Amino acid sequence: MESGVFVGIDHGGTTTTALIFEPGVGKRSSHSVAMPKQTPQPGLVEHRPEDFLKSSIEAAHGALEASGLTWRDVQAVGIANQGETSMAWSRQNGHSYVPAFGPALSWEDRRTADLCDKLASEGVDELIRQRTGIMMDPYFSASKFHWLLENVPEVRQAANQGELRLGGTDSYVIDRLTGGAVHATDAATASRTALFNLRRVVWDSDLLDAFGLKEVFLPMIRPTAGDFGTISHPDISAKGIPITADAVDAHAALFAQGCWGPQSIKATYGTGAFIEAATGLRPVEPDGKLPVFIAWQLGERVDYTVEGGVFAVGSAIDWCVNAGLIPSAEASAALASSVADTGGVNFVPSFTGLAAPHWESNTRASIFGLGLDSQSGHIARALLDGIAFQCAEIIKAIDLRLDESLQEVRADGGPSKNKYLMQRQADLLGLPVSVSLEPDMTALGAAQLAAIGAGQLTRQDVANAPTDTDLFEPKLSENQRQSDWADWAKAVEMAIEGSKK
Repeated sequence: MESGVFVGIDHGGTTTTALIFEPGVGKRSSHSVAMPKQTPQPGLVEHRPEDFLKSSIEAAHGALEASGLTWRDVQAVGIANQGETSMAWSRQNGHSYVPAFGPALSWEDRRTADLCDKLASEGVDELIRQRTGIMMDPYFSASKFHWLLENVPEVRQAANQGELRLGGTDSYVIDRLTGGAVHATDAATASRTALFNLRRVVWDSDLLDAFGLKEVFLPMIRPTAGDFGTISHPDISAKGIPITADAVDAHAALFAQGCWGPQSIKATYGTGAFIEAATGLRPVEPDGKLPVFIAWQLGERVDYTVEGGVFAVGSAIDWCVNAGLIPSAEASAALASSVADTGGVNFVPSFTGLAAPHWESNTRASIFGLGLDSQSGHIARALLDGIAFQCAEIIKAIDLRLDESLQEVRADGGPSKNKYLMQRQADLLGLPVSVSLEPDMTALGAAQLAAIGAGQLTRQDVANAPTDTDLFEPKLSENQRQSDWADWAKAVEMAIEGSKK
């Protein structure tokens, strides 16, 4: 193929980012646009499906313009998707822009908690654990697909007519960009639905039956770096540009960070934090606490990963800003550093429940220990400590599953710019934290995978690419570290018990 640039598109929680990547050169530019979301009731988090398409095109236009390029300079496109965000539409939509059916249910959405409890009582949770490497939880896509089918009349009608398509942010955008020609995803994205057989790498018929779904509704499975059709869309000037990669956002960052073995772990801090270690050709045995996923499929090779997620990181900081507790996200590090300690304030920022390793989905965020002498600096410090503790819990749990082989944490994402948070992360773990200075690692990973899918890059090329980082070494004494961990354990216990009342 002729030389050209690659566009990586990252569907983030609050923004969509496009990055222009040129092999042998690296990143040329990037551009982000807002990705609106709605919270109509507590526990409900939605997007308009069409916004994923519009923001993808708008971000790509902006990134190309910033590089002085046009779509005719693009060799291929790669997409990094939100994983569990789920939606429904008709296979007849194409370019007619008939709206998708109902909202896109965000990965943050908890509306299916009661459904998950009911199905768990019927034994479906045990089936999920046996087949998929994950567990029953509203976080994963299966219950969201079921909810759409049961609660949106147009979805049921489309299913009865044989026209229904279900999928994530990737499948919807690929469908629209290709004029309805391709309904596909990769095995890694499918492994996050609770409907996909982890070892056989196929949709699992028993799980589909348990959720009242049919395989024909779901995307075809293709390699992560592979053929996802060609673009034919009226808002994109060049026709026939191939889409050659589709990856989960967290996995795309894992790939770009070069974390391909158990010695290094990747932590992407964004709306939430997604922390992963690649385990190679064999999945670790699922333990019901840390989800096991497919990381990516390159050719016939399937690599696996073990992951934990903190659901509220950037969103927790934003909540504190909106509530007037801190002036801005950018000011939080300096504010936290303005006091010597938290002044007895504890903050468990579980705004959408506690995920791994606790899996207490009903636990609400808690602030306690406030006194008349409490200052905004104490609250900011307690908030960032709470985020760091939650992330450190997952990193420690993953390290234990990997026989304590971890030597380094590699961090990226917007909140990783917070120097107090990153130093606290290193201190709580007793491990160095290497923070990428590239703010768009997920979009970069999508573009690199697209270049691999187009045959213009190899995995070794990615490994050899230079990276700029900030290194945070642990400074805390072991005694103080243990004392801090004991205090955190008490805070989590209080948050869990308080939410049950």
